[in-house]
Amino acid sequence: MGTTLNGLPDTTSVRATNAFYLSGLILDLMAACLAFLSSRWFQRLTNDEKNFLQDTFTARAAERVQRADPTTSKPKPNSNPRHDQENGEILKEQQLCGIERLLIPWYSLSLFIPVVFLELGAVCIVAGLYTYTWSQQSLPVALVVSFAGISTIPFVIGVVAIGTVEKRRRNIILQLSRIQGDW
Repeated sequence: MGTTLNGLPDTTSVRATNAFYLSGLILDLMAACLAFLSSRWFQRLTNDEKNFLQDTFTARAAERVQRADPTTSKPKPNSNPRHDQENGEILKEQQLCGIERLLIPWYSLSLFIPVVFLELGAVCIVAGLYTYTWSQQSLPVALVVSFAGISTIPFVIGVVAIGTVEKRRRNIILQLSRIQGDW
């Protein structure tokens, strides 16, 4: 963005730098706003809605584990969080009609999309920084900046690769408890 302010000629690389950087900035700003609005929505849930959310997420997670590893034991009927204790019926999704069929998925996506916008914004900003660095800076500067960015990739991959394997997650928690505060 600042490359056009210091008298550099308006080249393709300058335009690309500005496009990537400004797009990333807008995506990250929108991600921050949406994340705040999503957190407010979750904060405003009643206790019954919070319990329903927790129970539903737990049930979906148990279903995913069961599909991934059919040898795991099935939950007991009374331990199914979607089991209504009062009348013994399984809670089912309500039938949506009309515009609700479109609105409910859109609302749900709106609550979870901030992380996607944040990731896209970060990629755009990094692309803009690399475009600027490799087109406007000397080779040693470009190499140092590239090394700084590339050196963080294994840690990003590590966080994503943790996954949902319970044993791995428990071992990670144990390791975190050993190193907490030892920085």
